[in-house]
Amino acid sequence: MKKLLIALLLFTVVLLSACAVSESEVQDQSQPVSIIALKGPSGVGMAKMIDQAADDSNSNYSFRIVGSPDEIVAALTNGDANVAAIPTNLAAKLYKKTDGEIVMIAINTFGSLYILENGNSINSLSDLKGKTIYATGQGANPQYILEFMLKESGLKIGKDVNIVYKSEHAELAALMASGEVDIAMLPEPFVSTVLSKNQDIRVALDFNEEWQQLTGSSLTMGCVVANKSYVEENQQTIAELLSDLSTSIDYANSNIGETAELCAKHGIIDSAVIAKQAIPNCGLTFISGEAMEPAVEGYYSMLLAADPASIGGALPEKEFYYTE
Repeated sequence: MKKLLIALLLFTVVLLSACAVSESEVQDQSQPVSIIALKGPSGVGMAKMIDQAADDSNSNYSFRIVGSPDEIVAALTNGDANVAAIPTNLAAKLYKKTDGEIVMIAINTFGSLYILENGNSINSLSDLKGKTIYATGQGANPQYILEFMLKESGLKIGKDVNIVYKSEHAELAALMASGEVDIAMLPEPFVSTVLSKNQDIRVALDFNEEWQQLTGSSLTMGCVVANKSYVEENQQTIAELLSDLSTSIDYANSNIGETAELCAKHGIIDSAVIAKQAIPNCGLTFISGEAMEPAVEGYYSMLLAADPASIGGALPEKEFYYTE
């Protein structure tokens, strides 16, 4: 009798454990994922995922494309979004601001900054000596990147080269396209907008290439982050999301015309014509796991030296990088 009771107890424990695991798995798989992304390059790699979710009423993903980083910060911090595609520096700032509640799960874009010229005199950073560069992003990453690369090339700002900042990408793009500005630093898709309007303008320098030559690493400007608590509770869902994101980015790089149409359809880039030109220059990539930290640490170190506040005052700890 005693042996029978022990056997029954063991069976009950095993049965309850199995049920608990089963319920956990079902809960994980059924959890919806709310994803938010900025218009432009950071959202381009998600275009296929966004389109598939829109056509599938049973999709586990819901997407929102916004025009301001402030909207993403609000959505992540108040729980309206579980996952977001954002600039890498903003990811580091949010990690610090939330005491580690925001983690990086993938890097999805390299640099998409370019020097445009109305002419043919600039073929290297040293050729900018004696020139005036019009740029956007004062007090933010574009300024730090530009100043770092000029300094590393031996050019002193205010002496060897002048920089004039404009507040909006669209404003500078219009000035460049109209011929009022001869040299400008702009990101995609504004680069493609300018090139489509003025055939005398050319891409003189690709800052991702220049960064690689100077530092030996890539200009890792965009990433995907998630709420740490959501990740911990839904690891299978996150694994599936990362797989789908990788597939979507591969699709974007291999099917530029189709992806351009999807970008226009879902408001990622306003024009399919412009998107088709811009996508090859958006630096779409997919890096996850343990490869993230070495990929971005050089960029973070530069930002820390230029303005510690730009990444939250210190380099992120290893816990910032989701490696499961």
